[in-house]
Amino acid sequence: MVKASLIWLNYNSSGFIDIALRSIESALRLDFDDYEVVIVDNASGDGSFERIRKFVEEKKPSNVRVKFVRSDANRGYAGGMNLGWEARDLEAKYVAFLNNDLILEPSSLRELIDYMEGDDKIAAANGLIYLGDGGRIYSAGGYATDHWDFDDICRGATEHECPGINKPHYVTYADGAYMLVKAEAIRRTCPDGKPFIDETFLYIDDDLLGLVLWNRGYKVAYIPIKSGIHYMSLTTGSGGVGLYYQYRALTIKINIIKTRLTHIKQLYMQLYLTRRLVGYRFRSLIKQKTQYSLIPRAVIDGLKLLPIIKKKVGILDLKKAPHVPINVINALFYLIPLKRSRVTHEMLIQPETIRIHQFIY
Repeated sequence: MVKASLIWLNYNSSGFIDIALRSIESALRLDFDDYEVVIVDNASGDGSFERIRKFVEEKKPSNVRVKFVRSDANRGYAGGMNLGWEARDLEAKYVAFLNNDLILEPSSLRELIDYMEGDDKIAAANGLIYLGDGGRIYSAGGYATDHWDFDDICRGATEHECPGINKPHYVTYADGAYMLVKAEAIRRTCPDGKPFIDETFLYIDDDLLGLVLWNRGYKVAYIPIKSGIHYMSLTTGSGGVGLYYQYRALTIKINIIKTRLTHIKQLYMQLYLTRRLVGYRFRSLIKQKTQYSLIPRAVIDGLKLLPIIKKKVGILDLKKAPHVPINVINALFYLIPLKRSRVTHEMLIQPETIRIHQFIY
């Protein structure tokens, strides 16, 4: 019998407690025989942990094991999930990571495991995740480009707008909102035998894990099964905190991920940040916002953190993973604030066949 652990991470969810409770209830009622749910709370101060604990104690089915882990500080996605990883059942072959704003399909864990059991080299995967409206796609796996852009395949599209979405395909990384990994692969390949690096906190976790796995000889896949609905960014929000961690992460990625544009990375970073700073400064003058001031601090903090990350994972080669190829001309076009085209799975390089697709803005 295959065992699984599901790690569910909470932080200050009182503002969307109805969704958080639906999320944990969906995690407790999966169509799977032998699994546990590890509930990690990142030092919430809004009473949400107490409400969730009471809800779970009242609703928990008798066949599901539940553990509660309370952090003494907010450790972000990376540190919080690592706490759950350390508390997991060591006999669990599979570990799922779940956000507190995602509602699972009852059969999703079983179907993901059934697929991954067929290939020893697939170390991480996610299924088809929808946005909160239930009609548009949140993720069909994650992609990266040569100019260090990371996002979800078919984000915001309908299934009709993404032909081929009903077929499995390899991806750069599995989305951390609901990602399944093989525990043994993590133990063999990841720093300190943990899936994430505590110091990263946010926005350099699932994507970094995917590249580590590809660079160590494993694969990451999208599996065409309906796995859940994600009410995205309810915990992190869309304000200055998220912006800060996004730019800190970008600073690190540009310096540890080798791409065909690595030889111009310093120039590209300078042009990219100049574009962003000018844009945020202009908007802040109009709307009296000061978010743009976070960008220089994010870059400085990213450079300070860089030696720690590089020591743990080294330099990662994007060519070893499926990715969207970008040449210098297209990368420079990216700096012009035009609407970007949607990325589909067909734009990825498949390592086995080396099919290259042009990415056009």
